Amino acid sequence: MTTDSLTLERLGVALAVNLALGGAAFAAGKVSRSGWVGGTIVGTWLLWFGGWGAYLALVGFFILGTVATSIGYGRKAARGLAQEDEGRRGSKHAAANCATACVLATTVPFWPSSLPLLGIVGAFATALSDTLGSEIGQLYGKRPYLPTTFRRVPPGTEGAVSFEGTAAGVLGSFVLSLVGFAGGLYALSWVWLPVVGAFVGTTFESYVGAIWAQDAAENDLGASQKPRIGNETMNFLNTVVGAAAAMAVGWWIF
Repeated sequence: MTTDSLTLERLGVALAVNLALGGAAFAAGKVSRSGWVGGTIVGTWLLWFGGWGAYLALVGFFILGTVATSIGYGRKAARGLAQEDEGRRGSKHAAANCATACVLATTVPFWPSSLPLLGIVGAFATALSDTLGSEIGQLYGKRPYLPTTFRRVPPGTEGAVSFEGTAAGVLGSFVLSLVGFAGGLYALSWVWLPVVGAFVGTTFESYVGAIWAQDAAENDLGASQKPRIGNETMNFLNTVVGAAAAMAVGWWIF
């Protein structure tokens, strides 16, 4: 892809596609009105600059993440662990999970390399791994623990991980990495790189969250103590780490 492809016609197609798909997701109750607007903006940007392969990674992330949120939603809601607004994604979710990929997509027409495309998939794989780890771990995780101390904690504790949630996250990142390959973003030999990036990104987030949880416990603040920065900011940071890790390993090895 080159700068010659950044035509107004391509922009119009990207906008029309995202308005239509966003409208369908809104009608299905999977995104809020702000999510429709925010999703249309980031989706149009990603498709215009990154191309159809990068956009396919976004769609894969959204579908798989939405399905994970929907699984056992009633049970998670009863335990106070479910995502707000009945699981509908809003503009803040679109910004947090897609900002890194959009920045990398901007470089695609000017950077004759597969690395930014790899980073895009790495970012979405990290976001998906985080979503699956939380949604599946909170529902099916039998022994959640803090990775800093290996101490068992209640489900939903900031930074807690479980075998079930971690396995779901790794599997999800691998599936999304295959989507990137199917979209022609990189060679088959690169498929493992977004998985590594996602594992690094989610581990980073878990360790940071676990440190906050430890501080809260040591100061008798309770497991419900809010993290020091917002969840969306943390989600953005872990996509940065995941994308950077995937790109760094790819650059180093290939």
